[in-house]
Amino acid sequence: MAEVSIAWNEGTLGEWDALFARVCRSTLPQSFAYGRAMGRTYGYLPKLGVIRRDGAPIGLVQVLERRMLKLFHDRHLHRGPLWLDGAELDAETLEATLRLLRKACPRSPLSRASLLPELPATPETEALLARCGFRKSGPGYQTVWLDLTPDEEALKAGLARDWRKRLRLADRSGFVIDSDWKADNLPWLMKQEHDQAVVKGFRPMTGALAVRLRNAMVKGGRAGEGALMVTALDTVTPVACTLFFRHGSVATSQIGWASEAGRKTGAMRLVMWKGILALKRAGVRTLDLGGINPDAPGLAEFKLGTGAQATESVGQYR
Repeated sequence: MAEVSIAWNEGTLGEWDALFARVCRSTLPQSFAYGRAMGRTYGYLPKLGVIRRDGAPIGLVQVLERRMLKLFHDRHLHRGPLWLDGAELDAETLEATLRLLRKACPRSPLSRASLLPELPATPETEALLARCGFRKSGPGYQTVWLDLTPDEEALKAGLARDWRKRLRLADRSGFVIDSDWKADNLPWLMKQEHDQAVVKGFRPMTGALAVRLRNAMVKGGRAGEGALMVTALDTVTPVACTLFFRHGSVATSQIGWASEAGRKTGAMRLVMWKGILALKRAGVRTLDLGGINPDAPGLAEFKLGTGAQATESVGQYR
C-alpha cells in the first residue's frame, strides 16, 4: 500500500508556484494570493500543504487558519485539495488524504472547521467523507469550466446560437473596449457590484478583499498571477465590465456588471468574449466562469452559453 503524507509549510514559494502551475483546474481560493488577501482582510494565516504519495508530490492544499480569543481555532479549506497534471486518484489514496485533512482540521468545542472539498457530488464521495469523519453541513458549489485550448474559431463555434447572435449585435454597437491588466479601476467596479448585490439579493466579495487580492496578484510579481478588467464604453460611459483573476494556468471570472443599456445591447457578452480571447493569448488554458444556482437561471444560461461545462462539488462539511 502506498504511503500518503502532507508536508505543511515546507519548501519555497517558488516550488509551490511550480507545482500550482501543474494543476489543470486550480481554484481561486486555493491560490497563495487569495490566502494572503484573506490574511490581510480577516486575519487568516495560509497553511500550504504538499500531498505526497511514496515521496512524490501528487497534489496541493491550502488551509486558512486564525485564532480567536487565544483559545478557539477557525480553519477554512475551500475548493481543495487540487491534484497535479489532471490525475485521477485511486480510492485508497483519496481516503488517506482525507483522513490526514481531518487531522489537520479537527472538529471540537475549541476548533471550528469549514470545508468545501473540490470533489464530485456523488454518493460514493459522500460516503467516503462520512467514513473519514466529516459531517455535511450544506450544499455543494456549482460552477462552469471553459476549455480555452481550442483556437478562436472553434471557441466561437462552441457558443450557443443566441449567445453568438447577441455577441455580433454588441460588436456592431461601436463600443470602445478597455482591457486593463492592472485593474486600476477596481474600486469603481466594486461599488457597482455592491449596488447590484443589494438589488439582486446576493452576497458579493467585499471591496477590501477584492482590492487586496488584486494587489497580491498584480503587485506581488509572482509568475502565473494577475488580474484583468475588461470594460465596454459607450464613448466614455461604462456599460459593461468583467473582472478576471489569474492563478496558474487558470483564470476565474469573479465579477460581471452591466448597465441597463449594456444589458439591452449584449455588452456583457462582448466583454466576456474579449476577456476570453485576452486570457487565451496570455497562456491561460482553462476559465472558471464562477458559481451558478437555480435561483438565477439567467446567469446560468449566460455562462453555459459560452460552451462551458457545469460541475458540482460534493457539499460543505465541518
